[in-house]
Amino acid sequence: MLPAAVRSWAQTHNMRALMTASKRLAGFLPAVLLLLASAAAEARGQDTRGQETRGQETRDSTAAENGRVERPVSGGTLLDAPVSRREYALGPGDVVNVSIFGEVTRSYRVSITPEGTAVIPGIGVARVLGANLDEAERRVESLVFRYFRNVDVHLNLAEVRQFKVFLVGNVPNPGVRIASAVTRVSEVVSPRRNIFLRRANGDTLRVDLVRFQQTGDLGANPVLNQGDVLNVPMVDETVQVFGRVFFPGTYEYRRGESLAELLSVANGAGGFPASAADTIRVTRFINRDQRETHAFSRAEVLGARGRGFLLQPFDAIYLPELSNFKQQQTATISGQVLRPGTYPIRPDTTTVRELVALAGGFTPEASLVNATLRRQLPGVRVAEDLDRIPAELLSREERQIMRIRAQGSEANVVVDFQALFAQGQNVYDQPLRAGDALEVPRRREEVVVLGAVRKPGVVPFAAGNSPEFFVSRAGGFSRLADRGDAVVLRARQDTRIAASDVTSVDPGDTIVVPFRERRNWLQVLQATGTVVTTITGLVLSFIAIDRSL
Repeated sequence: MLPAAVRSWAQTHNMRALMTASKRLAGFLPAVLLLLASAAAEARGQDTRGQETRGQETRDSTAAENGRVERPVSGGTLLDAPVSRREYALGPGDVVNVSIFGEVTRSYRVSITPEGTAVIPGIGVARVLGANLDEAERRVESLVFRYFRNVDVHLNLAEVRQFKVFLVGNVPNPGVRIASAVTRVSEVVSPRRNIFLRRANGDTLRVDLVRFQQTGDLGANPVLNQGDVLNVPMVDETVQVFGRVFFPGTYEYRRGESLAELLSVANGAGGFPASAADTIRVTRFINRDQRETHAFSRAEVLGARGRGFLLQPFDAIYLPELSNFKQQQTATISGQVLRPGTYPIRPDTTTVRELVALAGGFTPEASLVNATLRRQLPGVRVAEDLDRIPAELLSREERQIMRIRAQGSEANVVVDFQALFAQGQNVYDQPLRAGDALEVPRRREEVVVLGAVRKPGVVPFAAGNSPEFFVSRAGGFSRLADRGDAVVLRARQDTRIAASDVTSVDPGDTIVVPFRERRNWLQVLQATGTVVTTITGLVLSFIAIDRSL
């Protein structure tokens, strides 16, 4: 047991110490309470975010089980450019990060309330509706400085808000659409030239998505705001653009649009195509039946005159194309020449002899007798174009018919190459045309005998002999041969001559002996009946004439 005096001194000393400690604690009490509140709020936020995450995982799992996967709304917005801190206006549903650095370090994830405020736990409430990110940061900073000194405050956008817009008018499914603060008009409606965008504050914009689509002008494709109404009217008045522009076709008429503005859209905001002519014509209806024409040069269209010429409904713009604009004119030579290939020519000026000279001349194995010059007939689709047609567009029979017709799109030009090159007869030096193809095959010292002969096939050539000589080499005429109709197909000039008119066969020629036509007894009887009927008719005619006289 302590003496009474000692106990009294201890009690007095403890009381004084307790009072001193209480005074000191009272000075720190607001800061302690603030820190405890901030910790509790942060713990509640973490718990809430954990519940949201678990809820989202549950929804994703359910969607996967149902055979569909939904993209989460938060953090899933696609941007076409970085968000501008000076231009982006905060609104209900945006999520921002508030960070405090310095003697005190804190981080908050805050959603903008439907009233447009940002509630910072343990610090206060800042009204940020319509404020950009820099202004919102200054407003939050003024709240933080009430409690903390020597700190830096930063606010940045974490998630972009989503909201409703309304699509009405001439659209497949009018109604509500979900958009975000970075969604543009083109993401909600198909390209049209007269889309009326009515803002919640009453302002109305006329949007031209065709201009955006063909020129990339983002000014023609604005960003949507909460509560916007997109009205797509019916197309009633149009303007047509024909000829050499990059995007010809029918365009919606836009009141107040100039000729220069529409041609800028039709040319993709670039200049005119290189092959465009220098004269642009605009035809305009004066009344129901009469029209007037306005002519412009390309320089005038791009200048003050084109900018001042306002279009009217149902105008038509014509821009012709220069024919054969910088098209390379070539001819091809293949086969037995030293340098086969494609060579530039001047149509109707460069000749066969000059083309052969460009190719280095003939090889020793070249057959001038069998050389051919093939020319594309104008206005006929060739086989290469047929191959570009998708298989599902033509039946097998239609494709075969078109291929047969395509085979007739070329013709041989009659040229006696042996007379031209071996004998120097320049009368056969034909001028070339673009697309001509000269083929020089390997020389053949043989004659082909076909048809009604005993051994049809290839017979060795022997100079100075008639067709009958080569027929005898092929076994002679068969019993059914029609000797009077035998022909010789000349390889030199690609011509057909009766065998009786040929005294000497050339190497590469083909002799064709047709079969004599055979008739059965029914065909003979029918032919005889036809003759008898004809004779009877003539006799009766003579009798009638005689009686009339």
